[in-house]
Amino acid sequence: MNTILIVIDTLRRDHLGCYGNGWIQTPNLDAFASRSVIFDNAYLASSPCMPARREIMTGRYEFPFRGWGPLEPWDHDLPGVLQKGGTNTALVTDHYHLFENGSGNYHFHYDSWDFIRGQENDHWVADPTIPPRFPAPEKTKCHFRWAQYMRNTAKWRDAEGKWKDERHTFTAQTFAAAAEWLGNHHGLREKGFFLTIDHFDPHEPFDPPAPYDTLYTNGEVPAERVRWPIYGKADRYTPEELADIRALYAGKVTLVDRWFKHFMERLETLGLMDDTMIVVTTDHGHLFGEHGMIGKPGSGHGDSTLYQEMAHIPLLVYHPDFRSQAGSRRTCLAQPVDYFPTVLDAMGAARPDHEIHGTSLMGALGSSEARTRDFACFGKYGEGIHVTDGAWTLSKWPPQDGNAPLYWYSAEPPRFIVPKGIGPFERERMRFPVDHVRGPARDALWHIAADPKQERNVLADEPKQADRLAQGLRAFLKQVGAPAEQEARLGLCAQA
Repeated sequence: MNTILIVIDTLRRDHLGCYGNGWIQTPNLDAFASRSVIFDNAYLASSPCMPARREIMTGRYEFPFRGWGPLEPWDHDLPGVLQKGGTNTALVTDHYHLFENGSGNYHFHYDSWDFIRGQENDHWVADPTIPPRFPAPEKTKCHFRWAQYMRNTAKWRDAEGKWKDERHTFTAQTFAAAAEWLGNHHGLREKGFFLTIDHFDPHEPFDPPAPYDTLYTNGEVPAERVRWPIYGKADRYTPEELADIRALYAGKVTLVDRWFKHFMERLETLGLMDDTMIVVTTDHGHLFGEHGMIGKPGSGHGDSTLYQEMAHIPLLVYHPDFRSQAGSRRTCLAQPVDYFPTVLDAMGAARPDHEIHGTSLMGALGSSEARTRDFACFGKYGEGIHVTDGAWTLSKWPPQDGNAPLYWYSAEPPRFIVPKGIGPFERERMRFPVDHVRGPARDALWHIAADPKQERNVLADEPKQADRLAQGLRAFLKQVGAPAEQEARLGLCAQA
């Protein structure tokens, strides 16, 4: 058995046809969904990008212990475990954070990796004479990042700064490289292969080529398009600008769908659909004005609640042994920590001798009655923790203006994404005290089954539901061995 894990960064669940979207063209992902088991209650666990990836690679929750960072020296990661068992492991990616200082060791245990350079702020091209061509500069995130991005992509653009050919885009390059890998390497080992495609798009900058850049604009294009919006409150943008930002993102989604087809055609041509499990998912969503916010709000960016648009993620799993379940849907709760045991079980690989927080989804592939967990808990390090049962969601925040006690558990301090201060290393506990700025939100309860847009906080009206979910959160923290101070920080107990 082979496994292909496809992580498409920042892919909004509700922007796919198979999840009910009617205005964005995703025919190829929808066709794949019709052959797969569709999980309707998949949720992220840790936000944002790299915390989610550590969970995928280790099967262990991240946010109660630390945030953005590399694999730890003691981690048993998925490619490493499979590699030791004789599986051919490979990574094809344009996600430069996997190689970046402060997070970049996720490629170490793959037999091979193909790194497509140049995304976002990847320090690749160093020519300072290349003009940055800022779009709407006063409303664009990180001018220096845009300048780097334009240097990286200059050779693929015409005199007006437009893409010459969609084959030059990172989406095309990534899926084409993955298709080429399949042709060259798929049969090299008797125990099969594990291929990870970790694709950065449709993450910002929202810079699709023609015709995708105007596919959803109805011909109305602002003179200065905001391709890299600033995270935080959305009111810095006009309604027209927000609509155009969403249109650019939608164009990128359709571009990804187009080149996903290219990869799947190669898979079909090679006859690999009979012995390959394929998992398609994302790390998180993105806000485009919902709840008055844009981007991936977090510390210092206003309301940092992980709303449904961020937390409710797509998960499609194709397995040749479960073709009879093609197109069927599952309501059981699933999270990225589940991919680790699922892949090991699918490939008949032994689990490492350490605790795995995730639950294998193999049972759920064969039966709609399979159970995974009663509650899914998710959060961003140093922020609130959210708990859902798929019908109700409770957001639990520190009751005071501060955020203590809080510690970062790691072999090394965080390099970024912690906006205030790090205390001295406490060697005996392998932790750093953290003075962390959190969002201004307070406890909230939503009946998401009846209020999916989370427009009404019913915490005061439904105390029994809130207490039930809070009990589930307490049980989760104990089950995963979370630091005792997490309960104290959130007001779940009197003291740590």
